[in-house]
Amino acid sequence: MAIRKSQRPQEDISQSSLSDIAFLLLVFFIATTIFPTEKGIPLILPGSTSVKKQINRKNVMVITCDQSGAVFIDDQQFAVPLIEDEVRNRIKENPNLVISIETHPEARYDIMVDVLDEVKLADAERISIKMFRG
Repeated sequence: MAIRKSQRPQEDISQSSLSDIAFLLLVFFIATTIFPTEKGIPLILPGSTSVKKQINRKNVMVITCDQSGAVFIDDQQFAVPLIEDEVRNRIKENPNLVISIETHPEARYDIMVDVLDEVKLADAERISIKMFRG
């Protein structure tokens, strides 16, 4: 009489729940992922009903960025890191000061942003941005 070896049951992992687990993991990672949002430059833009005001020239500080990357404050050349101190000093002298940033259309964008950052660091509240045509 021959002895038969008993066959062990096959050890299979059920794959029917694999798709459920993959779907739950996908939902979990989508729900917990935080996507970065760009803040941009926080500026309050005038509405369509805003009225143009005439400002006395002594209350305006003009910062010009030309196409070569040079920055001028009232026709005097300045280095970008020195703008904050100059703006602070002028605001102390004249609290009604309006800073006008005029940028040449062919100027590098980062120069204008650096100038705007320096003006914001000086706690200036009245800022005007326009394109320079000179």
